Amino acid sequence: MKTVGIITEYNPFHLGHQYMIEEAKKKSNADRVVVVMSGGFVQRGEPAFFDKWTRAKAALLNGVDMVLELPVLFATANAETFASAAVRILEDSGIVDVLCFGSESGNLTTLQEAAKLMTDETEEFRSLLKSNLDMGMSYPTARSKALETISNINSEILSQPNHILALEYLKALERYKCSMIPMTIRREGCGYHSTSLDNKFASASAIRKGILEDQVAEAFGQVPENCYELYGKTLSLGTAPVLWKNYAGALNYKLRTMSPEKLSQIFEVTEGLENRILRSIDECYEVEDIIDFIKSKRYTRTKIQRILLHILLDIKGAEVSYFMKKIHYPYIRVLGFRKEKADILGDLTMHSKCPVLSNLKKATEILDDDGLHLLALEKNATDLHAMTVPNPIYRGTNQDFTMPMAII
Repeated sequence: MKTVGIITEYNPFHLGHQYMIEEAKKKSNADRVVVVMSGGFVQRGEPAFFDKWTRAKAALLNGVDMVLELPVLFATANAETFASAAVRILEDSGIVDVLCFGSESGNLTTLQEAAKLMTDETEEFRSLLKSNLDMGMSYPTARSKALETISNINSEILSQPNHILALEYLKALERYKCSMIPMTIRREGCGYHSTSLDNKFASASAIRKGILEDQVAEAFGQVPENCYELYGKTLSLGTAPVLWKNYAGALNYKLRTMSPEKLSQIFEVTEGLENRILRSIDECYEVEDIIDFIKSKRYTRTKIQRILLHILLDIKGAEVSYFMKKIHYPYIRVLGFRKEKADILGDLTMHSKCPVLSNLKKATEILDDDGLHLLALEKNATDLHAMTVPNPIYRGTNQDFTMPMAII
């Protein structure tokens, strides 16, 4: 059977995602769809609006046959780490033939050309990149400007969200000599950051904003009908939404108990940024105010959000580097699958290059110390996500071991 893989967050799953799955199956002529999805926190350094089991069920209701989890160590990292880890998980599964990803242009040839230039960095490129960074540009902007200078590739194209990740997927495919074939689907509808609910395929940002501003009917108009009950029940029970602003107390406590030396070890804290972070709590308490205090032209809001999340979870740079250097990750975790495609779980177990986790209660029997460490970090992240759900009765810990796998 031919299987197409997709890297995603589904925060939340909407009509644009449904369209991409349909197009991916059609274009690749695949029989099955496997996605690797972030858990409780997403790549922008924010908590996922809905919990990972709700998002997995939405995907399984709409064309996905299996959902794998992208560990929080990678899911909340920069684009390169996020993409590299997700690509490796799909490759290590041993069952994915085609890697499909969205892009603003749908032009795979141009993206491959840019990815090659970024992979085989010339001295000229590195010099231009350093010069742009010294001018105060953020890393993505500095990189895209350098590429534009040494090639015919427009920097505006390379600064678009889906293109940034697409380039990193292509780089990872080459770096790890993957057998998966790349394929891209042009993004339709509103832009990634658009907040309009009026157009075709509104963004996930617009849907989240609509729900928060009591435009639930309009927001639900942008998701598949079979998700209405799923999302509605989650909201009515009070297990969603989970929002950054509700972590102010936890974040302030963590920052007030950290030394500059300890803070400098946190992933993505560089070049004395620890001092600016600690100064923020002298004047700020709310999460938004802390972010606004720290961010600058060079350090984007998204980067600061990721760093603050790494602080809450105590994710260190050395830890990320260690796992990124491993030949294979300690495990592949299954969040859910479709009953009618239950054979996919057997295929994964048979062909995976690392242990497959479908029942976490058996983790101690099949994982090594690295695997148990990574799983413990995942448990902490899930507990942190549950800590601020609206209804206090659902803030319990250990949900990774008590919530059943999503099976549709």
